[in-house]
Amino acid sequence: MKTSVYIIVMSSLLMIQCSSTSIISTYKSAQMVDLEKGKIIVTALTKGSDKELRKKLENHMADDLCNLGYNAVCSIELYGLNTLNGQDEKLILSKLQQENVSAVLTIVLLRRDKEKYHAPASMYDISNQYRHSGFYPYYAAVYGKIYEEGYYIDNTSYFWESNLYSLSDQKLLYSVCTESFNPSGISSLAHQYGKLIIKDMLAKNVIRDLNK
Repeated sequence: MKTSVYIIVMSSLLMIQCSSTSIISTYKSAQMVDLEKGKIIVTALTKGSDKELRKKLENHMADDLCNLGYNAVCSIELYGLNTLNGQDEKLILSKLQQENVSAVLTIVLLRRDKEKYHAPASMYDISNQYRHSGFYPYYAAVYGKIYEEGYYIDNTSYFWESNLYSLSDQKLLYSVCTESFNPSGISSLAHQYGKLIIKDMLAKNVIRDLNK
């Protein structure tokens, strides 16, 4: 019974440790813009095969901003999956101004790394566990652990950058680089990422809760 409880607890801790999103670096400009006026457009730039991830990232970030009282919209909602790619700079700025956009928040997947490594069979606490169980239970347990092949684990790291630009002068107001390690799925990844960035922007007074 104790062994089962131990395994459940350790498995839960392992899941928590193996899935995380953390900030690597941040930047905040001394110049700030009133983001309460106009729209904040959220646009994610990912590879073509990551369309669903892009939708989730934009939706979660825009929803989190809206929950704070801002008028935030997804670029996909306004312009579809092609967004503004390949268009003339003046045309892009003109379209954004027509939509009364005051700021643009970008989410860019800089790099995705995959790594496979071998995890050997665990030998944790074997001697204590079978100390009073007799020779054969101990021998069988240790034998099984020694000759167990273990298993392979795939680790995936996502490196992101988000920038907040003022549309009127195209100045960088805020920038953050993050790493997401072994996300359990794209919904979880997008949710964790959005919450982390919003929390950091609040802490640095880039945005505030307009509902208070």
